[in-house]
Amino acid sequence: MRTSSLALLLLLVSPLATAHAYLIDTNDARVVEHGTMELELQPIGYLQTLIGDEEHYLVVPSAQLYWGFGEGFDLLWLTRGFGLLDDAMGESPYAIAEQMLLVRAMLRDGRYSDDEAEGPSVTLQAGVLLPGIGAEVGAGASIALLFAQRWDEGTLHLNVWANFTQDRTFELFTSAVIEGPIAWPVRPTIEVYFDLDDGEPYLSGLVGAVGDVSDEFALQAGARVGGWEGYLELEVRVSSWIYWDVWDPATVNRPDRVRRRAGDT
Repeated sequence: MRTSSLALLLLLVSPLATAHAYLIDTNDARVVEHGTMELELQPIGYLQTLIGDEEHYLVVPSAQLYWGFGEGFDLLWLTRGFGLLDDAMGESPYAIAEQMLLVRAMLRDGRYSDDEAEGPSVTLQAGVLLPGIGAEVGAGASIALLFAQRWDEGTLHLNVWANFTQDRTFELFTSAVIEGPIAWPVRPTIEVYFDLDDGEPYLSGLVGAVGDVSDEFALQAGARVGGWEGYLELEVRVSSWIYWDVWDPATVNRPDRVRRRAGDT
């Protein structure tokens, strides 16, 4: 997973979004409505090493595409591109990495995923880690439990992932995310995660915000810092979330379709 990076807020636009998983490094405990799609897109971002070997990258692009292919199920594809800004011998100037193809299944429909339900939402996520281009060449596997609980005062997300990586190592990834109240036009978001890959620790945190421009379009932004002994990196993120109906007429003009996205990443 190791996408990068604690830190400092950038900017955002308003009024009232519901869960945007790209901004944070976890996925939220819900599934996309049957017959709909969602795209979380960062056309360009920035990543640099603060402590350790000096590296500077443009993240072009970073995207997560969700497709609700059945009631209580969706499919998620994640990809990130990295353009190297330094002259480094033997390194590819551009690489596509961190690719995943995942299925999410709703185990419990709580208040986070349904405004009329009570208690936590729980989702099972599983899939494959795909080979990269100019990056990881093998395939891997991933399984995770995603929890979310919403109150009027805010939302709490907890994730636990176990991965068998493309490098044939075992990775454990745990995270916690706190979001501001869903009624706020712009919601502050704080994430902390710990990643243990083949015995190598990595601690990261993010400070950001998210808000809607309309029911089908939202903007989000933040900054992340992460690392461990002798290594530290910073990443700046500004991304958008887009929602649209695909083909299922039962989802068209449903007043609750965006609300099911409830409060995030």
